[in-house]
Amino acid sequence: MKWTKEVKEIVIYITACVAMLYSLQGNAALPIQKIQLDTGATLLFVEARTIPIIDIGIDFVGGVARDPKGKIGTSAMTASLLNKGSVIDGKVLNEADTVDSISDLAATVNFSSSVDSSSMRIRSLSKAQVLEPLITQVQSMLANPIFDSKILEREKILEINALKDSDSKPNVMVSKQFRKMIYKNNPLGNEETVNSIQAIQVTDLKKFHQNYYQAKNANVLIVGDLNKEKAIQIGMQLTEKLPKGNDFYPEVFLLERSPVAPLSQREVTLSNPSQQAHIQMGMTGIARNDPDYYSLLVGNYILGGGGFVSRLMTEIREKRGLAYSVSSYFYPGKNSGIYLATMQTRKDQANQAVQLMRESIQEFIQNGPSDSEVEGAKNNLTNGFALRIDSNRKLLENISSIAWNDLPLDTLDTWTASVQQVSKSSIKEAFKKHLDMERMVTVVVGEK
Repeated sequence: MKWTKEVKEIVIYITACVAMLYSLQGNAALPIQKIQLDTGATLLFVEARTIPIIDIGIDFVGGVARDPKGKIGTSAMTASLLNKGSVIDGKVLNEADTVDSISDLAATVNFSSSVDSSSMRIRSLSKAQVLEPLITQVQSMLANPIFDSKILEREKILEINALKDSDSKPNVMVSKQFRKMIYKNNPLGNEETVNSIQAIQVTDLKKFHQNYYQAKNANVLIVGDLNKEKAIQIGMQLTEKLPKGNDFYPEVFLLERSPVAPLSQREVTLSNPSQQAHIQMGMTGIARNDPDYYSLLVGNYILGGGGFVSRLMTEIREKRGLAYSVSSYFYPGKNSGIYLATMQTRKDQANQAVQLMRESIQEFIQNGPSDSEVEGAKNNLTNGFALRIDSNRKLLENISSIAWNDLPLDTLDTWTASVQQVSKSSIKEAFKKHLDMERMVTVVVGEK
């Protein structure tokens, strides 16, 4: 069989990825270099020469939590329109031209907004004839977006239709009600509505862009086939035309610990014609830099994060057949996080399943895990660590978390050792400290 040039490149890419995976099994991660750029932005760079690909990201302070009151969705709409037209070298590049030019370079450029941040991600070949024009174009998208009013109206209609379509879905209903009970009036719980989307105007996008897409509030993340000097050059070019940010100081949103309350005040049941009852149970949680993070990570693997080997799966599915899937997670944030346990079951057995979930979590809080469970969880987590960083893209997202949460630069190098240091007693102490069944809220969507 005669291989084409494209097939050969794919084979080389796959072979390189496999080689990278095996090399990472022996070495936790490539070193992260942190550099303060003259623009005010912070660059975090990893040189990875295994494949001729570069992944680039920028994380800005500013997301849904910082949307203007009554106009929730502004951050997401701002991100959505950044790749739909910009001014480059005095010339207007419309939406179609932007899409075509990026496609011609075989690159990807994405913008997004999360709870507390707005982000950009690029993937490109590392060769100069592709990378250089791409960076020039993305610089204009970041610094000189058009924010066309007609495109905004189109995107608003699409978002409103999506909201109307999703609001009756049980998985959306349970998530929104859970967030409402956990976050209350905290901006971290901001939710889009039809009215809030309708209220957004071009001036709102321009103001959000000016206030939050600032160089001094930006973490530039670069992983791939280039040297330090080239990484600095790219970081500078992407941020040099952004507002410097001298007059803006971002707020810090702290989520209060869930209050103790009677079960009747912590449980909500909503009707839905779905065949299944959708259930979420949880409370406020920890920040990522909390010293108990690793004990909670290992403990939750045993309780609900380890798939078929977890306690919740064993008690609720394997022994009693009350749910096909049940799991639990700690979602740590920069300043606050949440703990969430979730499952689906038949409507006629929802009460029984919820009660068993409560009992299983309570028993774990009270008595903790066994020695064998701890060793098994630590081995599974550490043996699977290489899969967390087996590509440039995954490595970049890990670096993003390190930068965003103010973690040590050697976090990836010490991750497995930190997991192995967890003990049965540290898990028990951490769960008693951070989880309390009298603070847990429960949402069930679907009645008999």
